[in-house]
Amino acid sequence: MDCGRSPAQFDETYMLYSMRSVIALLSAGILSCQAGLSDLEAISLIESGGNDAAVGEAGEVSRYQILPQVWRHYSRSQNYRNPWLSGEVARHHLKFLMTRFQQETGRNPRDFDLYVMWNAGLAYYRKVGFDGKKVHRIIRERAERFVNLKQYLPTPPTMVQASVR
Repeated sequence: MDCGRSPAQFDETYMLYSMRSVIALLSAGILSCQAGLSDLEAISLIESGGNDAAVGEAGEVSRYQILPQVWRHYSRSQNYRNPWLSGEVARHHLKFLMTRFQQETGRNPRDFDLYVMWNAGLAYYRKVGFDGKKVHRIIRERAERFVNLKQYLPTPPTMVQASVR
């Protein structure tokens, strides 16, 4: 590798870039300092890649891809691109879904259940009997990704020692 830098300088630059990236993700509320991602962090990544300006095919808005009629239950504002506001709306709606699921099934929702309700709606999940095996394949695959993101433990980058002779 000849970029005008020694391997040690390259490693230092890489570490600085990685740290800046992590700090930016933390500041934007996309990552948090915990084991795995939070519910909302994982939803944001799957639904829009964390894009506050995202608008879905069915008119879903914000990084969380919330339907406008759902949004209106929690806020009069139409500032869908505001990450704090969209996070508050998403938090309230997620709590609603969790509470209704618990009331209807008598158990707490697993991560898989949360994502299916978020993506397809409570009525859809109720219609399939809250049975993950009956969920449409694409929704099931996304729910499995959600579960994986919730369990994700980022590992720090390793320093590759290169010897120059």
